Amino acid sequence: MMQGMFTAKSAVIAQQRRLDTIANNLANINTTGFKASRADFKDTLYTTMHRPVEPQNASLTLGSGVLVSATVRSFLAGTPIQTGIGLDFCLTQDGFFTVMNGQSEKLYTRDGSFAVSNEDGGRFLVTADGFYVLDKSGSRITLPEGDISNLKLDTAGSLSIGSEEPFATLGIAAFKNNGGLMAAGRNCFIETEASGSAELLEEPNVQQGFLESSNVDLSEEITKLIRSQRAFSFAATALTTADEMHAMANNMRSS
Repeated sequence: MMQGMFTAKSAVIAQQRRLDTIANNLANINTTGFKASRADFKDTLYTTMHRPVEPQNASLTLGSGVLVSATVRSFLAGTPIQTGIGLDFCLTQDGFFTVMNGQSEKLYTRDGSFAVSNEDGGRFLVTADGFYVLDKSGSRITLPEGDISNLKLDTAGSLSIGSEEPFATLGIAAFKNNGGLMAAGRNCFIETEASGSAELLEEPNVQQGFLESSNVDLSEEITKLIRSQRAFSFAATALTTADEMHAMANNMRSS
């Protein structure tokens, strides 16, 4: 009877984790460059029970529940959405913009909604969160004097103002295993041993005046939400029933 409670409890916890993942996907459906996640399940240990009274000594194998084995992120590209804004950049294939946060850590993002930060040291290209955008050499991109509305970007990531020569090239990085990247918040990722080291792309194919939409599929997420809510409800009912049966058994023993 206790085994039934443990099994139902594991299902409740697993479905709650799945609901949390779905809710996060839906909350970020309009977040630029957001990558959807899914919760993968696996069964837990099995117990083999022998029944010696039967002629062939047949055994009964009982599972002990379910758990979330991993949260897997999909790095499929979102749809490019035209904004007409000169500081909006969109990667149309694999790759990440390289940025640096306030702790001088290198981060990687698909969010190309950039802005200009006027500081004592000059004008810098930054993300919406104020992280510095880095060039191919890993340095902060400093914007030269001139009308920023004349900023031009070619598909290779080279930046120029008007008809002048390029003053910087965006550092667009790629990884052997995007799934190994660790989420760092603010729509950014950190490289890990599992992802491999960042490698600069020579032909990243960047579009100016576009932003990448999230790759969240609304209809798919709603379908998963309904299924997960039902599974959560069934598991919670099973847990309540097992608890009531356990209480009844205790009362019978004490009477």
